[in-house]
Formats: sequence, structure tokens, C-alpha cells
Amino acid sequence: MTRRKEKIMMVMIGIVVMTALWMAVVWYRLPLNLAPIAAPHPIILQTKEPAEGSIMLLEGYGGERLTYRMFCAVESAARNHPQLPVYLLMTSTIVDDSSLLRSLTDSLGNLHVAHLDTARLFKDTPLEAWHARRAWEESKWPTSHYNDALRWLLLWRYGGIYLDMDVVVTRSLSALPNCTGLESDQWAAAGVLKFSPSHPLIYSCLTYFAQHFDGQVWGANGPELMTQVLKDRCGLELPSGRTPHCPDVAVMPPRAFYPVPWWEWRRYVTDDPELSRDLLNDPQVLVLHVWNLHTSHALVRLTSQQPYARAAQVFCPTTAAHAGDAM
Repeated sequence: MTRRKEKIMMVMIGIVVMTALWMAVVWYRLPLNLAPIAAPHPIILQTKEPAEGSIMLLEGYGGERLTYRMFCAVESAARNHPQLPVYLLMTSTIVDDSSLLRSLTDSLGNLHVAHLDTARLFKDTPLEAWHARRAWEESKWPTSHYNDALRWLLLWRYGGIYLDMDVVVTRSLSALPNCTGLESDQWAAAGVLKFSPSHPLIYSCLTYFAQHFDGQVWGANGPELMTQVLKDRCGLELPSGRTPHCPDVAVMPPRAFYPVPWWEWRRYVTDDPELSRDLLNDPQVLVLHVWNLHTSHALVRLTSQQPYARAAQVFCPTTAAHAGDAM
């Protein structure tokens, strides 16, 4: 490069730098006639108890903002059970306002969003002392294990259907008996549960939790607890799921709630038209538990043939419309 060209280049760089500095000064000093991006306004939630026999979904982590996938779980539950109250229970006292939240509460008359009084929930139960000493804080996964405690307490006090927030409900669960479901040949899971209020099996889950709480293992207070209590109380036989000592408790096959096992979670977020059709059209598939622990970082492209995307388009259409291209 000649010295003349070098000088021209230096002058041009100087002009660009000075222009950028001038614009920064103008931007800082002068008011701009631009509408600000509206910050979400929190909604203060009423504290309510769920009605007995309702459907309950729990945000038990103290969060104020729901993801599209959480909204999808709530919407799919409400759409498949128009005659049942569906409660989104928040441990936070507020929830972020959004057009999606308002669309769902306006269009789904059976959907209720409420604050859960957790202190009252623990009172006079086998977990009252556990709560008083804040035992979950000793856990490797404190929020998850606290959420586990709330799950068993909700079912004990109110009965009904409990659903994790990483599901898509594909069919009505109203006709099911008291039940849990197998997630594999070895474990009964706790992501989808249906029981009558004050059921003795759920009380056994509470007492087992209080006596054997384990903060070192992720699933110790959910699937492992459920499986052990079923073995101890009901004589659970695996892999059949038979419960000879508990005629009023059913253990559904994996196909019902966990048709894709956790170790194959990628199948939910991989283009697969055949699997999508299979999961959506099989009447034995009632719920898709999509394993948020694993799938949360995978993109769900709503125009794709990913089974998760296809299920969202069909069973939570309002959420999918608000999410746009992906969730």
C-alpha cells in the first residue's frame, strides 16, 4: 500500500470514529421519540386452594415467569378437560403479565392461576417438621426436592390429577382410576398422578418422604419414592406393574404417560413424521412427558416434524401461535 493510500485510509477511519462518537453524544443528550419497550407488569395472585378432584400443575420453584413450554402443559391440560377446573399453582405471589397468559385465561374458562400457601400446605402433615427445619436446603437440588414435597402434599390434601410442567396432554385423563405410571421396567414415575383425597398410598408417600428424605439423588423423592412405596404397600410387580395388595391403585404402562423414555429424549426434538403420527394418533398415549431436564436446551421448531412441535401445534395451539417459530 502506498503512503498516499495509507493516509486516505487513516482519514476515512478517523471520519468513521468521529461520526460514531458524535452520534453517541447526540443519542445520549437528546430525547428520542421512540416508544419504550414495555416491561412486563406483574399480576398479584390471589391465594386459593384448589378444588378437590381438580387438575393441578405446579410452579414450585418460586419463579414469576412461565416459559412457552410450561404454558403448553397448562393449555393442553385445560383443553382436554373442559369440565374440570385446572389450577396453575404458583409458589410466587406474582406472575408476569403477558398477552399469552391473558389469552389463555380469557378463552379457557376452566383455567385458574393462583398463589399456593405452602406454609398451610405443610401444617399438620408428616412433613411439617421437615418444612420447619428447611431440610430441602441441604439438598443438591433444593428447588426440585422442595417441589417433590409439594406434589405429595397437594395430592394428599385435595386429590385429583397432578401433572408436571413438562408434559403435553393429548387425551382426557378423567376416566382413569387412582394411578401412577411406569417410566421404564424398573421405575414407577411421579410426573403424572391421579388419586382421591387422603388416599392411604399418598399418606405412605408422605411418611416415607419424612423418614427417608435423600437430597443427594435427583429422583430419590419422586420416582424412587413412588416405586418403593408401591413395593412395600402394594406388592408392586415389575415389569408388569401389577399391584396385588392394592386393588384400587393402577400402575399404567409406559405407553400411557412416558411413551418415549428419558434416555431417548432426543426423539422428541428430532424431525420424525412417523413417530409424530404414532404418538398423536395412538389412543393408548395419554400424555407426552418430554423430559425437560434434558430437552430444555433443545430448540423446538414449530414448523418442523419434531414430535414435540407437532404435539404443541395440535394440543396447545394458542401457545404455539404466540411462540411464533420456536419454543
